[in-house]
Amino acid sequence: MTNEEVDLDDEGGAIQKVRKRLPKKLPKIDEALQKQMQGGAIQKVRRRSSPKKKPKIEEALQKQMQGGKMRYHDRMHKHLHKNLSGRGGRFDSQFVREKMHQVMSAYHPSLFQSYMSGKVRDIPQHNRHEPGMKPQATRPDPRPSVVDMGGSMNSITHSENGVLQSFDHTFYQHLEIV
Repeated sequence: MTNEEVDLDDEGGAIQKVRKRLPKKLPKIDEALQKQMQGGAIQKVRRRSSPKKKPKIEEALQKQMQGGKMRYHDRMHKHLHKNLSGRGGRFDSQFVREKMHQVMSAYHPSLFQSYMSGKVRDIPQHNRHEPGMKPQATRPDPRPSVVDMGGSMNSITHSENGVLQSFDHTFYQHLEIV
């Protein structure tokens, strides 16, 4: 073996006088490391040119960002879409208010009132949940969810293959082939 001296004792064969092998250094790697460690100013600074923009692609991206082309059902839909203020009926023209009333007349009257005022007016609330109120414990519902009132029909007792069944002790429990 090179760079190592090996002496074997008769008592166990331990290696004596071990020397660490030093790796060979390559001169090119040493030069590169020296240059890297020197530091200094950046030479030949130039601005990176931006990629060329294609107008058709830019236009398609703009349409995509705006949601694409709006499709209207008819001329009235287009007119209402362009003339609704979005702040309530007070800020819309008389013609737009009339058309919105025609559209909303099939629904609950509070919908049109909310449109006219620009705010949702009749949000269902319970006074227990008012902001600033002291929290109160809610009592559970005292009635059970399933109530058997008796009657002529047997109550549901179990399910077989996902179908609800009622137990009837007077009916045959097993099929009998005669």
